[in-house]
Amino acid sequence: MPDDPLIVEMDPVQKHWMFENWLEDIRDSSELAKNHAYLLASFSHPEQVKRMMGEGIETHQSTDEEFEESMRMVGEINSKKENQKIKTKKRRHLR
Repeated sequence: MPDDPLIVEMDPVQKHWMFENWLEDIRDSSELAKNHAYLLASFSHPEQVKRMMGEGIETHQSTDEEFEESMRMVGEINSKKENQKIKTKKRRHLR
């Protein structure tokens, strides 16, 4: 139980380590359940399972030129935003 003296008086680092291990066990069991569901579903709907697992889906691979063009466009947008901020700053009037 959470109020057990063994847990309450435990070193915080050890408590954190135990929590991380517990969390990884939960992730492992959920991954196992997911894979089991894929296996069972593959008997009745194999194409849907392939789509869910991402198999057969073509992805776009950009070239270096496309990447450089994207970076240039992002840089232009950022510089326009910076220029707009500088122009719209409110100035105090001295009296």
